[in-house]
Amino acid sequence: MTKRIAVLMGGWSQEREISLSSGQNIARALKGAGYDVHEIDIERDLLRLTNELYACNPDFIFNALHGEGGEDGTIQGVLEFFGVPYSNSNVLGSSIAFDKAVCKSLVRANGVRVIDGCEVRVNDIQAINSGGISMEYPFVVKPATNGSSIGVFLIFNEQDLARLKGTNWIFGNKILLEKYVSGREFTVMILTGKAMGALEITYQRKFYDYKSKYEIGGSTHISSFELNEAVMDEMFKASEIAFDVCRCNGLARTDFIYDKEHVYFLEINTQPGMTELSLVPDIARLNGTSFIQLLEVLMQQS
Repeated sequence: MTKRIAVLMGGWSQEREISLSSGQNIARALKGAGYDVHEIDIERDLLRLTNELYACNPDFIFNALHGEGGEDGTIQGVLEFFGVPYSNSNVLGSSIAFDKAVCKSLVRANGVRVIDGCEVRVNDIQAINSGGISMEYPFVVKPATNGSSIGVFLIFNEQDLARLKGTNWIFGNKILLEKYVSGREFTVMILTGKAMGALEITYQRKFYDYKSKYEIGGSTHISSFELNEAVMDEMFKASEIAFDVCRCNGLARTDFIYDKEHVYFLEINTQPGMTELSLVPDIARLNGTSFIQLLEVLMQQS
């Protein structure tokens, strides 16, 4: 019998468009392999979602949601109640990894190097370098719970800080302030707890922002990079530690920066992009695994 699969996409976060692209790419691959696929564009309507899931009666659910509601444990709680196997991390793993401050604290406690910084609230923005919160230039300001580099500000001087303070902050109440570290950027794919491969990322803009990630030509994924084997091993080990201590499942992606002296863990993403331009499908292909093969592995492991 053909396996019936529901693909959840869209949602209400600021990453909705990327989620739609990820979901459509997943659905297209599954349909091409002969699966019975039902695409569900998620809205903030629990009754509608449950009705669609019961009507579909899937054997497996692919969660292609990104950001708030889809990556933070919310939708995972609904799927646990529904009782059908679904892709990637459960409620606990999703909620831990989505909060960058909590994630950083856990991985640091387990011996992984992270960038120095602190956690503040929205009301503290005006106090940065003028009222009790001191940060040496340059530094980075970013939401503690967001993805796709949405809401990230690089603060190199007083003018940058003034622009931040004049911004209507809409990226959540928890904010991370971190020392700015310049270096080479890498991403590692982890599948069921094992680091499977890495890519170096280069781009033309100031940092690896939303446009660099999702516009054609915005970034380059380099597979034939030169890197000291010990440094690569450190990234792989740190990835596996992060996956374990954050209680992740299935597929995840970890990001790092290497400043020629140290490797710094940036974050772990439990719902990595699955678009045609995304990093994880590229790493899988480098390992000889096609996109549909990757999806089928996830179905087997969940």
